Amino acid sequence: MNAKQWCFNALDTWFFRESRSHSVVGSSELASLFPPPARTVAGAVRTLIGDNAGVNWKTYPKQAVVKNGVNLFEQIGDADDFGQLRLTGPYLIYQEQRLYPAPLSILEKDDKFKYLQIGGPVHCDLGEKVQLPILTEPGAKPLENAWLTEPGLQRVLAGKLPTPAMVIRQSDLFENEPRLGIAIDDSKRSTKKGLLYQTQHIRPFENVKVGVIVQGIDPKLQPTTTRQVRFGGEGRVAAVTVTKAPLPTFKIPTGGQQLLLMLLTSADLGCDKQSWLPSADFEQTEDKNGNTIWQGRLNGVELTIISAVLGKAVREGGWDLQRECPRPVKSLVPAGSVWFCQVKDNIKSAVEQLHGFQIGEETALGRGELVAGVWSGQQKDIAHPTQ
Repeated sequence: MNAKQWCFNALDTWFFRESRSHSVVGSSELASLFPPPARTVAGAVRTLIGDNAGVNWKTYPKQAVVKNGVNLFEQIGDADDFGQLRLTGPYLIYQEQRLYPAPLSILEKDDKFKYLQIGGPVHCDLGEKVQLPILTEPGAKPLENAWLTEPGLQRVLAGKLPTPAMVIRQSDLFENEPRLGIAIDDSKRSTKKGLLYQTQHIRPFENVKVGVIVQGIDPKLQPTTTRQVRFGGEGRVAAVTVTKAPLPTFKIPTGGQQLLLMLLTSADLGCDKQSWLPSADFEQTEDKNGNTIWQGRLNGVELTIISAVLGKAVREGGWDLQRECPRPVKSLVPAGSVWFCQVKDNIKSAVEQLHGFQIGEETALGRGELVAGVWSGQQKDIAHPTQ
């Protein structure tokens, strides 16, 4: 296996622009996305590999590049086809440990964690008798801008709530820094009148990195020393170190038939009415009580979807360096979204087949990575101190 973990360390601030452009009428300060978009990370990976191979990006890929007997285009492709390159992530690393998105099914109120519950059937645009998630405690809010440690995710996958120490807040990871800039007229070597802009940069703390697993390519293309590469907007730089990819250590639950699926990375599931489903193979039907359900197969596992908790769509665009134009903006199902399912057969084998499976489009970018566990209809509150 030629999988390696690439760690991006900030040398200063980073800027990963949201999908809005500077030219949008009425736009104010443009925020940064963090963790950075998958295409940004993939672009940095491809750039560093290409630079190490001596690529002339003005003529690539029209002019073939062969390094140590390896055809570079076949390995890393271009902006639309990534060749043999496959990514897992990106994700945040805190104190040398990978972090995971907090499930959107976990709520917080009055210093307590609580799960959303599946409610009784209601009539809505999805069907006649749909079992939607409900708030059992008014005023409870999702765990926004929060991540879980691996032990915290383990508890979630076992149908339990994380403890306070297992929840990492945004304030533990980075600070936002507002910046003011002005457009430059290169032909006159002067500023352009009236073209001011505001951006919000990210300053990660010293123990915070961005990680991604890089695999599929020839091992000779993996860097062996710490290198620097431009990362994100405004020419910001990251130091990249490459190490052996860590092995997953998730425990496989046993017993029961209630399966929880959660997205570790945002997924591109399309834009039609049924794009909230993990696969186009699912069909709407009814159970023996007349409740609306969705049945289908995912990676060979027969599933029945009872309900789901999906977050606000993540809007992601980007910039095509070769064509010098913006990339189309896509709406993605955000990381942390969950599906409440039932399996027909043994849940242990279902978890083994679905853990790490990817759904949707552009999976080479790391999109749509799933993690699987169990869910329970009854959950207890866990008190935690005020942050």
